[in-house]
Amino acid sequence: MRAPTLDELVLSPEPLAVQRHFDDRNYRVFRWLMVLVFFLSLGGIGASADLHEGAGLAIYILDALAGVALFILRDREVFVRNFRQILLVYLFCQLLVLKYATSHLQDSQQVPFLLIGFLLLAFRLRAAEHIMLYGAFWVTAVFPLGWIGVRRAAPADQDGLVAVTIMAVICLVTALGVTQLDRKRFLAVWRKEHARHRERLRMREEIDYARKIQLSMLPQTAPQLDWMDLAAASLPATEVGGDYYEYFKLSDTKLALVIGDVAGHGLATGLLLSGVRSCLYLLEESLAVPERIFERLNVMIRRTTDKRTYMTLLCAVLDREAGTMTLVTAGHPPVLVRDGKTGRFEEVGEGAPPLGTFLEARYEPVQRPVAPGDLLIFYTDGLVEARNNQDQDYGDTRLQRAVERAANSRTAREIRDAVLGDLSNFKGDQEQSDDMTVVVVRLR
Repeated sequence: MRAPTLDELVLSPEPLAVQRHFDDRNYRVFRWLMVLVFFLSLGGIGASADLHEGAGLAIYILDALAGVALFILRDREVFVRNFRQILLVYLFCQLLVLKYATSHLQDSQQVPFLLIGFLLLAFRLRAAEHIMLYGAFWVTAVFPLGWIGVRRAAPADQDGLVAVTIMAVICLVTALGVTQLDRKRFLAVWRKEHARHRERLRMREEIDYARKIQLSMLPQTAPQLDWMDLAAASLPATEVGGDYYEYFKLSDTKLALVIGDVAGHGLATGLLLSGVRSCLYLLEESLAVPERIFERLNVMIRRTTDKRTYMTLLCAVLDREAGTMTLVTAGHPPVLVRDGKTGRFEEVGEGAPPLGTFLEARYEPVQRPVAPGDLLIFYTDGLVEARNNQDQDYGDTRLQRAVERAANSRTAREIRDAVLGDLSNFKGDQEQSDDMTVVVVRLR
């Protein structure tokens, strides 16, 4: 019978938690009582054999076998479910066995019962069960076996009967009081932990809801443009991540792609991302000139967060007619560009300080020509800084090799999956410590 932990008891209703707590305490006492009774039964078997008492021999053998059977069944479901009833029946039977054993004594037959009365104080039962137990104890101790013809009637020991009666009443009152005190002490701890558990559940529900809101802020589908194939994935390290990406279709030939990363993760980062996303949507018509938006976002983050909170952000405006990519970045990792003709890699976009750092910053646009066949890989630092079991970074070089191996794939989705698969093989079972986002763009 396994002892329940406090965390398990917190999940149970209050009456059931009290019962399981007391059952665990009673079981610990019950185990030692079974061991004691087993060895006493062996002694009784030897004594009955010497005296040639068939009834005593049968009683002590059955008592020992009952203890062995209960010990074998102690981990079975039927034992755990009915332990309280089994305990009471076992105690009643032991009172009867004790009565038979004390019937051999000529004097002071009640003395062993006085000791057993104090032993029963170790159990924590319901009030009705305590009354039943001590009632059975008093009846067994007071009424002689001679009245039912088992043994010859002996003269009553009036002093012993009075002592047993007084002791039974005192022990019953003590047992009820001690059980009530133990119940109050346990419930004080249980109710405090139960309140904490409910608060944790409430916070978990709120975090799950925040996660759903944050995931709903990310694009559900890629924009349908015949000159571009696009695929993305974002893997938060916790319930509410700090990575963000979005597409803004400025015209049929022009697209703005935004990717960002708030320092840290959790509810605070989710709130900041929500504010940045709202600002970007309000200023969507000005994204063709992203440096102005970065200046305004920098002011917004400074005013709404503390000095320890900042955000890296990159905005790339892809113009099909002009054949260019215009970048503005604030502390974000550069874009990895693979030239479709030469197969060479280039990192584009050396940015100013992150948004919200209270550092002097100028957000200057960088323009680069792009052509059909080029591959553009946007990512957050959680991707290249992912570590394996040997404490090695994934790194830019390995990212380039993964893109190179998959460069001939037909779709951006296949390239994205190849990068994430290579990252998973590198990382193994190492726990993810930061959010990871990758966006793959293939120009058609």
